[in-house]
Amino acid sequence: MLMLPTIAVPAALKPAGLSALALPSRVGAWCRRCCERYEQRRHLAELDERMLKDIGITPRQAEQESAKPFWRE
Repeated sequence: MLMLPTIAVPAALKPAGLSALALPSRVGAWCRRCCERYEQRRHLAELDERMLKDIGITPRQAEQESAKPFWRE
């Protein structure tokens, strides 16, 4: 009998009772959120000091936020 390796799914993507059919949908939603975060942080890094002041954050705060990896909230 051939034994295939199992792939661990992060707990955030597999809550109790999640069906096999719902998993691809959840993974897709997670990927979209990651892409949106990446784009938002990239745009934040491009703002000048005046624009940052308009939205109420300092250049240092913008730098810290834009340096985060896309998978972190």
